[in-house]
Amino acid sequence: MTTMRAAILREHGGREQVKLEKIPIPEPQSGEVRIRVHACALNWLDVGVRKGSKFGSIPLPIITGSDIAGVVDKLGDDVSGWQVGDDVTVYPLVTCGVCEFCRQGDVMVCPQHQIIGEHMNGGLAEYVIVPARTLIHKPENLSFAETAALPVVTMTAWHMLIEIGKLRPNETVLIPGAGGGVASIGIQIARHAGARVIATTSTPEKMQKARDFGAHHVFNYRDDDWVQRVLDVTEGRGVDMVQDNVGAATWSYTLETLARNGRLVVCGSHSGTTFELSIPQIYHRQLRILGSNGGTYNGLRVALSLFNQGILRPVVDSILPLDEIHEGHRILEEHDHYGKVVIQMVS
Repeated sequence: MTTMRAAILREHGGREQVKLEKIPIPEPQSGEVRIRVHACALNWLDVGVRKGSKFGSIPLPIITGSDIAGVVDKLGDDVSGWQVGDDVTVYPLVTCGVCEFCRQGDVMVCPQHQIIGEHMNGGLAEYVIVPARTLIHKPENLSFAETAALPVVTMTAWHMLIEIGKLRPNETVLIPGAGGGVASIGIQIARHAGARVIATTSTPEKMQKARDFGAHHVFNYRDDDWVQRVLDVTEGRGVDMVQDNVGAATWSYTLETLARNGRLVVCGSHSGTTFELSIPQIYHRQLRILGSNGGTYNGLRVALSLFNQGILRPVVDSILPLDEIHEGHRILEEHDHYGKVVIQMVS
């Protein structure tokens, strides 16, 4: 039997629970394709699934990894438009296609939606099976590792800023946690949209990188006066939008920075899920809090074309072999990175 190497999670817990094993190479069914994975980036989702604290209902064992770049290796029956040898990346959401939300194009809130690498096996293996309808051509001007750094963070940031937040030219946007993948891509998307970008992060090195990727002003969130400094550079007005994927640790502060009629767009809660909210500040200043979940296939496809043209740039912190998967988890958990951590299967 032909086998492949894979990073398999059989029990929730520490990094040691991610085991490198040899398992049978899967076969595509009707409507599916098999991809020879060249690279797969890590996300906080991989850490969350591993720990089981927020994702305990997910059946194990599972191979995580939602950010996939590789080459089509085999086609299942009833697949058209793709050929063996095509360089591809993958839109990581799989939805029912028939519910009221899917029919309206709001696939992110499909009650039956599944995420590749969470609800079905993902790309931290030498081969992965995905529905053919999730495929997108790899940007020809990017490497596999650069491409793998893009899908989840790019579709998320694009959806938050452009599709949900409706960011307009000359608006001011605050992006906290600029060292993360969604934030570092968000800085670039906001600049491309014609916005003025203010970012926060934690070290002088990360602050400089945020500037390099287009932030107009960058503040260290460990400084007690950073909220006041944001208000100062907006001449007391505040920002039009906050793109926040951090969670409870930032909300009480970022709400203070919003201008009247400002909007907080949120997609994550890694730093905590609850905090004390002052309701009057919401209605007195007519603030809007908007949830943003994942992103659309078309949004990802459009954004990838901007990367292919060099208008946007992948943000890769480190590229590791599959043997160093535990180190990849450590880097994410200890916030020891700026941009994406990519696991490379084919050098």
